[in-house]
Amino acid sequence: NCPSIEYLSLIFSPSNEHFAEIEKLLKICQNLKSLLLIIIDYACEDSTYEQKVLEYGEILLKILISSTLNNMKEIRFCGDFKFSLQALEEFLKKWEGNALSIITSNYIEEDYEELINKYKNNGVIKDFIWDFHRNIIDIEI
Repeated sequence: NCPSIEYLSLIFSPSNEHFAEIEKLLKICQNLKSLLLIIIDYACEDSTYEQKVLEYGEILLKILISSTLNNMKEIRFCGDFKFSLQALEEFLKKWEGNALSIITSNYIEEDYEELINKYKNNGVIKDFIWDFHRNIIDIEI
């Protein structure tokens, strides 16, 4: 049980079991203010890497949507994942009413910047920061 946990860091390899456990954990930990998620996939082959990291990103965002973390102020993403534009927009639509800081290690391209600015202007995103892996892990809360 973790109802009083406010800051949580999870490092995991992507598997159905791990994603299911994370979803269960987040549904219990309703007082989370900051979440660091690090995915490391040592088994992913070069030929399927892009497809897999998009899949991991979509799964993560769906888990976060279904977890309804009302107290969440910051989410840090790091590692082997990417968000499709469509999955990110779906996530941000569901997050309306909360000013969320998002910190990621994935490079954000111009079309993503437009989407991010749209949701910054709507008050859904407080800050959206891209940084190196090591800096995301070491950020002071």
